[in-house]
Amino acid sequence: MDTPESLQTIAEIGVAFAGFSGLIVALRKSAGPLTEVQKYRLQVLLSLAFGAMFLSFVPELLYDFGASPAEIWVLSSIVLSIYSVLFLAWWLTASLRIKTTVPEIFNWFALSRMAIGHVVVVFLQLAVVFSLLEQSSAGAYSAALIWYLIHAAQQFTRMLFVQPKGALHQDG
Repeated sequence: MDTPESLQTIAEIGVAFAGFSGLIVALRKSAGPLTEVQKYRLQVLLSLAFGAMFLSFVPELLYDFGASPAEIWVLSSIVLSIYSVLFLAWWLTASLRIKTTVPEIFNWFALSRMAIGHVVVVFLQLAVVFSLLEQSSAGAYSAALIWYLIHAAQQFTRMLFVQPKGALHQDG
């Protein structure tokens, strides 16, 4: 099977985001448990980074189990679609909950842009499932995982630069 090399790179970048996010939390955190905002942000970033990492292994795993090239991308796209829908539902719910708690860090434009991207990811994967993108299945899959990394990068940036009021006193 000709698995795009980009999938390995995506996995490596996902691991890097996860590692750097842990470092940022450790450096910014004061003694005691994480705040709700810190937990939320870390959960979003890790869901995206580890999602990209683990999902990048699915095509190779299916190949190792003997799936045909066509089956590999259809099954991988089904798995990615399910993960994307579950992530989107959780993330939107958690984001709206955080909005009521800490409205100063909430940004409708950023949320809308990222949510639209995830909806596009789902539609791209459904196009693969229904054989509308047969020649571009691997590209559609890679593009979806790259979107996960883009969202993770946006979340990482917000963790660094967009803090709730009084965060300097809370986070150290």
